[in-house]
Amino acid sequence: MKKRSILFLLMLIISVFIQLFGIPYLGINFTDHDLEFDYVYNWDITGTGGWYLGYTENFKANGHYEVDHSGSVASVSCVITWTFQSWLEGYLEEDYGGKDYYSFTYSLIDGQYLSFGDQEYNATGLNVWFHIPGGIQTDTYSMLNETYEFVGDGLIWSGHLMPFTGKRLTSAGQYSRDDVYGQFEATYTIDEYFTPEGYLIGEVLHEENIGYSSGYYSEFVLNSYVFITSSSYLRPFCIWMYLLAYWAPLLFLAIIFYVVYEHYRWKPRVIRARGKKQEVVVERKMLGGLEFSVDSPYSEMILAYLSRAKIQGKTIVSAHNQEKLKGIGFIEPNGKVGTFFGKYSEDLILYTKVKYAHAELSRLFGFKTIEKYDVFKIEYLQGMEVHYDANLIEPATAQDLDAIMRLIANEDSGTKKKKDAKWVIEAAKSDIIVIATASPKEEWVKEILKEILRRNYKKPEIYLDRVLLGVGFSTPGKETGWLYGLYVHPAFRNKGIGRALVNARLSILKELGCNSAITEIAEWNSPAKNIYDDFNAPKLGKVTLFGTKMPKVKVRRF
Repeated sequence: MKKRSILFLLMLIISVFIQLFGIPYLGINFTDHDLEFDYVYNWDITGTGGWYLGYTENFKANGHYEVDHSGSVASVSCVITWTFQSWLEGYLEEDYGGKDYYSFTYSLIDGQYLSFGDQEYNATGLNVWFHIPGGIQTDTYSMLNETYEFVGDGLIWSGHLMPFTGKRLTSAGQYSRDDVYGQFEATYTIDEYFTPEGYLIGEVLHEENIGYSSGYYSEFVLNSYVFITSSSYLRPFCIWMYLLAYWAPLLFLAIIFYVVYEHYRWKPRVIRARGKKQEVVVERKMLGGLEFSVDSPYSEMILAYLSRAKIQGKTIVSAHNQEKLKGIGFIEPNGKVGTFFGKYSEDLILYTKVKYAHAELSRLFGFKTIEKYDVFKIEYLQGMEVHYDANLIEPATAQDLDAIMRLIANEDSGTKKKKDAKWVIEAAKSDIIVIATASPKEEWVKEILKEILRRNYKKPEIYLDRVLLGVGFSTPGKETGWLYGLYVHPAFRNKGIGRALVNARLSILKELGCNSAITEIAEWNSPAKNIYDDFNAPKLGKVTLFGTKMPKVKVRRF
């Protein structure tokens, strides 16, 4: 796996992992009670000066409330599990906890406690903290011993991880604290978030205390948070903020990374420096005005390959010394397969980081040799008589492409999935494609089809009342053409169809002005080589397919 893919995957895993911690806050309770919810309450004190400097404490509670309505009265039962810890200069001073049970009632008209309560002080005359009967309809509300103002919709992050929107009620002020902490002047702000129906989503409190403790000047800050973690009522989840917080940064970082990666990934490199005039540069582009000096049997095809690559969306890489083109490579759109020409092929392969490379090299460090091909060249086309059966062979049209792709996918990967041969669509934009077809009603075809059915072999493509027997591709150049991609269905081999497809392509190249044709044939493919024996085609060299690993399906050069 490429490093960039690993980094993208790591970023995705981190983002998803963080979100997993927030999933509990999305919980919905299905209950027989009129109201049920769970919450988390965190209370943190941090000493900021004087006697309290270096002191911290944390109170954490988890509560479960069940509420049943009877007329205008709500009956509540709840259990609260809590822990308390305090530290001084980083050393744990106190650590204890407990579990409390409460049962009380409150009014469904104004929210006041009617009997008992869940607070440490006398709850008579106070309004419950988790429910505003009747919902948010006015400008002011009372909860416990505080009056709040409605200031509009707000956003709260439950657990600091999941965003919810709610009706925001706020209160701020000062009071004199005189308790176990000491005597302080406290300044506070409280924000409460409720659903439109009047059910709590969360609370955020910030309080600053300045005063004296045990006769010493002291300062501390108190922050507390209440988050409903699950409920029997719907808390409006803010999906756009969720996407903005988790996925937009990931997308932004991915884009930035891609831009930076691509910049350095394809940054031109200087190789083979033997003096300023002899420096060779490899880069992802093709400079204009270069003299072609590529030492390769395919040198006459370079211009045609360049044009073809631009039409088919391939990446072009070159090796040059500012004056002459010394080497060139064409990378398939998937970035995994490339074809390279010239004596700087190895440098170009390392530069592009392809997994599979066709090159005129005998070996390649870090790559396995997958297959070797002999390169042949048919010459003197213009003085040659080339014949083929026009009733058997015809140029392919758009309506033939689906069947062609299925035929090729079956030959290359053992499936008939068109996506495994989608390169055919791109080839149709620039290359010559000829097909061999026959009517399924012809006697010789009917006999073969019966044998296929009897032996349970894979059937050929039958469409538009004809059978696709084979297909061949070629790329025309100015003086030379390239023959490639010859496929014949196994049931129709050894019947002259391959030879007819070769002759048809040579005839078309001849008509287009080409005087020679170049092709490569796998070393083991003697039947294909026999076809070219008729043309006395000399062998010019070899092309080797290299790979970082052995492929699961056939890798072809297109």
